[in-house]
Formats: sequence, structure tokens, C-alpha cells
Amino acid sequence: MFYYIIGDIHGCFSKLQNIYAKIQNIIEDEDIIIFLGDYIDRGSDSYNVIEFLISISDKHNIVFLKGNHESMLFEYINGDVDMDLFYYNGGDKTVKSYKKHTGVFNIPESHMDFLKNLALYYEGNNFIAVHAGLNPKIDNMEAQKEDDLLWIREQFFKADKTWEKTVIFGHTPTIYLTKKNSGIYHDETRNIIGIDTGAVYGGVLTCLRWPDKSEFIS
Repeated sequence: MFYYIIGDIHGCFSKLQNIYAKIQNIIEDEDIIIFLGDYIDRGSDSYNVIEFLISISDKHNIVFLKGNHESMLFEYINGDVDMDLFYYNGGDKTVKSYKKHTGVFNIPESHMDFLKNLALYYEGNNFIAVHAGLNPKIDNMEAQKEDDLLWIREQFFKADKTWEKTVIFGHTPTIYLTKKNSGIYHDETRNIIGIDTGAVYGGVLTCLRWPDKSEFIS
């Protein structure tokens, strides 16, 4: 059994299509696909990304995780984040994408249902998949706070801690972690793997197959 874990998409629809094309015919019935969140914002085609993810949701065993950008979308809709901050973080591209398909900024009910049912993390026998990371001071996964799971950075990946289970995360583009390129970031000392390889910044969209650590990119 394999897990196919896919990093931050950020509206990069063609890269999502390409990565899915590379894995769809090798996925077995018992395999699980895990998306790490941040499906929207910054890239130009958030609408089609969500539409596509919904369309494949009944074809495989898939876990869709929540990213901080999905959280910000709901905060914007609810009036908890002002337009300037939402747009500054790439929300303007999401608004434009939905206007292109619906005429106005209107999120279809099917998309809202999808976004409302995103999980915060997935825990396997020897790994944990999460959008941003984990609070190193908390060992009980159920006690982890949503804000940390969606937003944490240095406090997690610079922590003086070796995680018992490998933590596979997105959120922070790996170029900021490796300082060299946008490939996968693997810190064996801390037992963490970052796979946000900057698809929306001109990098690639990465799928990590676990546990053999094979890499698929688009």
C-alpha cells in the first residue's frame, strides 16, 4: 500500500492535471492520495482546481487537508479578514477565477461543501501529513491547535526535536528551507519532509509516494 502525498497547488490547474496523469494509472485500489491543502489563491485557476478535485474524489481513496488559504477564504467570506489582506495573500486571483466561471464572485454549493469538509491532518502508522507543521511542545495530535496546523513555520521546522513519526508538510516553499533549489526538503535529524516545491512561483508541483519516497513532479 502506498500513499501519494501532493503539495500546495495554489490555482495551478495544469500542473495538477499533469501530476494526476502521472499517478492515476499506477494507483492501486488500496492506495490513498493525500492533498496537503492550499488549493486556491495566487495562481490563476482556483475554480478549475476545486472542480477537478471534486471530480476525482470518488475515483480513489483521497484525503483532502485544509490549508491556511482555505481558512483565509472563509474568514474573508465571513468578514473576519478585510479585502486588502485577502488580496495581498493572493485572494484576488481566486476572486477573478470564480468571476470568470460564474459571472460574479460566487462559490458553488459543491465547492463550499468540499471546502467545509477538509481535514486538518492525516496520521498513518509511521507518518503524519499536515499542511504547515506541528507544535513541537505538543505530542498529542488531538491537542494540536488548528492555527498551528495551518500556519506554523520556524517554530516547527527549526525545533530541537526529532519526531517519532515522519511529518510531511507543505506551506513553506522548500527553497526557503534548502536555500539551494525548490526540490523536496528532507531533514533526517528532525524527521520532517517538506514538499511545497513552489508550483505557483515557477517551481514544480510535487507528489511524494510514501513509504518508498518516490517523487513525481509536474
